[in-house]
Amino acid sequence: MTNKSYAQLLSSGLQQMGLELSLQAQQQLIQYVELLAKWSHAYNLTAVRDPDEIVVQHILDSLSVLPFLGKPKLILDVGTGAGLPGVPLAIARPDISFKLLDSQQKKVIFVQHVITSLKLTNISTQQVRVEAMLLEVAPEVIISRAFSSLETYVNSISNVCDSSTTILAMKGRKQQVLSEQLQLPEKFNIVRIESITVPELKAERCLVFLTKQEE
Repeated sequence: MTNKSYAQLLSSGLQQMGLELSLQAQQQLIQYVELLAKWSHAYNLTAVRDPDEIVVQHILDSLSVLPFLGKPKLILDVGTGAGLPGVPLAIARPDISFKLLDSQQKKVIFVQHVITSLKLTNISTQQVRVEAMLLEVAPEVIISRAFSSLETYVNSISNVCDSSTTILAMKGRKQQVLSEQLQLPEKFNIVRIESITVPELKAERCLVFLTKQEE
């Protein structure tokens, strides 16, 4: 990878991506990297344990979608796991409220520890299967980087989104997305696919924009 410290790797990556984050935000991201590395050894939160690799594969990868978020009041992160992409995005965008959902208790406990440790006031977390949720108002944006297929993703969130919701899916190869598109339920459509470049990451990434048709 590199002989840089992970703090330098983060700073360099942000610069290459054209992202300007405050010193406080960068320090919070580093704290998050350290917590993730520490807790993963005991709780198996992620297979990526090396701080350099966490910066690239988790932090920079999560932050790569920042230019596409717009200015929503609320973003729902479904299947957040150890807080990805929700925690890095919330640190970078304190003006947006984030709600992070996961069905596994240990992961929700970890995210809550992160929220408390980093004093993040724009994040809440909940242990729940999104399929079982009922929301009075559909969120403006729903995002996930955890689901294996677009079909599984949209079926799981169908009850919490409407035609006004921007649905974002962080995926790998664009060609794979195009094959998954054939399996989508009729009421969901892919609007566009944006190619994403993550510094130091030698893997293809893209961001898929979907919408749900009015019932």
